[in-house]
Amino acid sequence: MIAFSYSSLTWAQEEKKALTAEEIAEAQKKLEEAQQKLKKTVKNLPKVENAGSITGVVTCQKMRNNADAVVYIEKVGENKFPPPAEHAVVDQLNLTYVPRVVALQRGTVVDFPNSDAVRHNVFSPPTAALQFNLGTYPTGVVKEVSFDVIGETPLLCNVHAEMAGYVVSFDNPYFAVTDKDGNYTIEGVPPGNYVLKTWHEKLKEMSQDVTVEAGKATTSNFELKRRR
Repeated sequence: MIAFSYSSLTWAQEEKKALTAEEIAEAQKKLEEAQQKLKKTVKNLPKVENAGSITGVVTCQKMRNNADAVVYIEKVGENKFPPPAEHAVVDQLNLTYVPRVVALQRGTVVDFPNSDAVRHNVFSPPTAALQFNLGTYPTGVVKEVSFDVIGETPLLCNVHAEMAGYVVSFDNPYFAVTDKDGNYTIEGVPPGNYVLKTWHEKLKEMSQDVTVEAGKATTSNFELKRRR
């Protein structure tokens, strides 16, 4: 399902001009603030008595930093969990998708606001888990998409070829996205034995067997290498 909501009818015009140092600094400040504010994960985590957690560090070889790897449990029980009512948000700011990577449960709705002063077109390629095209829309407009799929959905822009992002969706709410230092924590995990996996836009998938004990934290680290 793809739904549209128009909060503004003011079309922005793209202007080909050089930015001043002050304008560049202000744009970077807004981008950093948005990156801190917007969630990289949206989930509906059930209450579990004596839940444990999985924590660790993911090292991403030959990458600028260790951010935006996703660590997730492949299957928990029957892998049937209701999606959250909360929407995820992927903003468009400074010709960038913010956050670049969002992990969410199947059935989650994602809002795509345009906070830039130029028009954008959010779409996914034919290889995506979910194929959609929101068309070109101006600043102030928000469009939304329900991700009722499992897997990787790349985000592209027909207007700005340099823009790229990812929505990665799962059957269960037991996943986390790493910070720039590679840290992650998956909370509220029922005690048991699981297969823990990784996702990264450029690096090889890895998996580990883990055991989560009641009320305890299990440590699991990964070193991700380039795909050949």
